[in-house]
Amino acid sequence: MDTIIVYESKYGSTKEIAKDLAMVLGPATYCTTDEWKDEYKNSDYIIIGTPIYAEKVSPKIYDFVYMNREWLKNKKVILFCVSLRKEGAEIYLTPLQDILKESVVSTKAIGGRLLLEQLDNEDYTMMKNFSNAYGMPFEDVDSFDVKQITEYGLYIRKLRDYFIKMPIEELKIYIEKFLGNHNTCTLATGYDNEVRATPVEYTYNKGHMYILSEGGFKFANILLNNYVSIAVYDSFQGMNTLAGLQMTGKAEIIEDECKEYLAYLRERGIRQEKLPSPLHLISIKIEHVEILSSELKKRGYGVKQYCNLN
Repeated sequence: MDTIIVYESKYGSTKEIAKDLAMVLGPATYCTTDEWKDEYKNSDYIIIGTPIYAEKVSPKIYDFVYMNREWLKNKKVILFCVSLRKEGAEIYLTPLQDILKESVVSTKAIGGRLLLEQLDNEDYTMMKNFSNAYGMPFEDVDSFDVKQITEYGLYIRKLRDYFIKMPIEELKIYIEKFLGNHNTCTLATGYDNEVRATPVEYTYNKGHMYILSEGGFKFANILLNNYVSIAVYDSFQGMNTLAGLQMTGKAEIIEDECKEYLAYLRERGIRQEKLPSPLHLISIKIEHVEILSSELKKRGYGVKQYCNLN
C-alpha cells in the first residue's frame, strides 16, 4: 500500500476530506484510529487528519501519534487539520509536530463546516465562546471547498513522489527504452467539447512519436488544438507489474510531399505510389511524461515519476 490516511471526525467534515484525498492520491485508503490495522504500517506515506475542537486536535489523534511515534518517525508524515482559521496548521498542529519532528513533511489547515443545529450542547457553548473571543459572528459557516481539497491532494502527490526521485538521465533512458519496446498507443485529442481517444500504431525517435493514419476525427481536433495526450502501457498482469507512460505534447501534421514525410515512408518500406489512399503523418513532440512503473520501485525509487522533455 502506498498511502494511508488516518483520521477522526465528529460531524463528518474530516471524514469527507479523507475520502476525497484518498481518491486523488490512489492507491490509498483511509480509516479512523479505531479501524487501524498493523499492516498499514507498511505504507510509504502516512497522512493524519484531525478536527479541531476546544482549540485542540482530537484526543484520539494525539494518542495515536504519541503511541506510534517510534515507527512514525521513520515515515514521511503529512498532517492536516479541519479548522475555521486559515492559520490553523501553524497553531493547532504544533503538538503533533513536536512529537514527530523531522518526519513531518507538510502541514495544512483545510476549511470545514460549522452547522449550529448539529452541535451537541458542549460544542455549542464552546463555539459560541470561540466566536465571541475572536469577534466572529456566531452563525453557520461553510468553508468546505472541494477545489481546495483536490488541489492539496495533487500537491501531496507531487510531494510524495519527490522524495524518491529517479535521476533525470536514468529516467530519460527508461522512457526511451519503454517507448522503443512498444508500438501501440492511445492518442487523445480534443477541442471544445469534442474529444477523441484513438488506439494507433506509432514509432519513436529522439523525443518524437510518429503516427501514420488515413485520417479521421482526430485530425479535426489537431487542426484546431495541437496539444495532445498519449498513453503507452503494458497489459495489466497484477499490481506488482504495472508499467505505463502518460504523456503530453504538441502534434504537427507533416506535409505529404516534404522531405521528412518521404523519408519516413522509406524507413517504413512504404511506396507512396502504391498507396490506395493517402496516409497522413502526425509528428508529436513529447513535452511531459508521467511514469507509473512497479519496476522503478524495485530499483528503490518512487513508483510514480515525472519528467519534462522540452
